[in-house]
Amino acid sequence: MSEENVAIVRTIVGAFRRRDVEVMEALQSPEVEWDATRMGGRLPGWEGVHRGPEATRDFWGAWLSSWRDLKFDFEIRDAGDRVVVLINNQRQWGRHSGIETEFPPYSWVYTVRDGRIVHGAFYPDQQAALEDCGLAAE
Repeated sequence: MSEENVAIVRTIVGAFRRRDVEVMEALQSPEVEWDATRMGGRLPGWEGVHRGPEATRDFWGAWLSSWRDLKFDFEIRDAGDRVVVLINNQRQWGRHSGIETEFPPYSWVYTVRDGRIVHGAFYPDQQAALEDCGLAAE
């Protein structure tokens, strides 16, 4: 199951990079939760937990609509029913200003059940995400 979970997460991250909302929605459970409570001031106005398809569209839509382009490097770590995605070198360009900004390294931790994402949590600290999932940093 773990390899399947990694493949699902790799697919959703790729869809996010391409802004392919249809694929992202197809890979999420209707009861999906996105937990941004740990992100503090990094996601102003979007801290908290966002539940269900409508809240998901609002959350991701606001993020993606702000940027003309978004690029980042990522590494995936398998943690069983959870999958850690370490994000590095994220750069984005403002939709209207074109100004390039950078986002410090952070992590997404996805929980997969029955082939769909049921929970996503954001961590501003990659070490904390790894430890929370029982993985040691390399």
